[in-house]
Amino acid sequence: MRGAQDKPNEGDSEDKAVFLVARPELGNLIFKESVVLLFPPSVGAREGIVVGLIVNRPARLALSEIFPDDKALEDRSETVYFGGPVDPRTPSVVFRSSKAPKDAVLLFGDVYASFDTDFIKELLKNPQGTPDWRLFVGRSQWSPGQLQNEMVQGAWYSTRAETNLIFSASPQYLWRNLLKRAEPAPIARDSDLPFELSANLREFPALDRIVGAEGRN
Repeated sequence: MRGAQDKPNEGDSEDKAVFLVARPELGNLIFKESVVLLFPPSVGAREGIVVGLIVNRPARLALSEIFPDDKALEDRSETVYFGGPVDPRTPSVVFRSSKAPKDAVLLFGDVYASFDTDFIKELLKNPQGTPDWRLFVGRSQWSPGQLQNEMVQGAWYSTRAETNLIFSASPQYLWRNLLKRAEPAPIARDSDLPFELSANLREFPALDRIVGAEGRN
């Protein structure tokens, strides 16, 4: 994967794409010190959910574990990212493209996302035409009321999503850098937040291995 450009695309706009930045007191196992790329309302609208991907947490998985039946991908060493606790073995990809691919949805500017496994495999096998891409497993999602409630209680900052930050070569610094940009506001205690993660953890007991020990600190 090649590095993204240093400046945002002309199409970048905070009314089209938003980062959710976890506030410091949010000590939740999954979302602690996370940055979530929130998808446009059209994504997930049919199911009545809000969808996003954590963009700053590398996963401890190899491509061969995600696509075990594809020999062409078994020796690849690209980093896979943990997108969230829902369907944590399901891959997705966020990428830039000058044309609108059939099996992807537009997020903003020239940034697209796809949950189509066949499309993702083809992109991984032929990445030359894609300047920037990032592979995820799992996703984050909320009911509209749930996320709104978390925002009101002060669980998240909201800030403009930028292309260069999605594909940052140093994702370990992304949360702290975005935190510095956020406006000060009251911070809710973790015990006050209406998270419903127990079902997701039960769905995938090995989630701890993907998230890594750092998620529990």
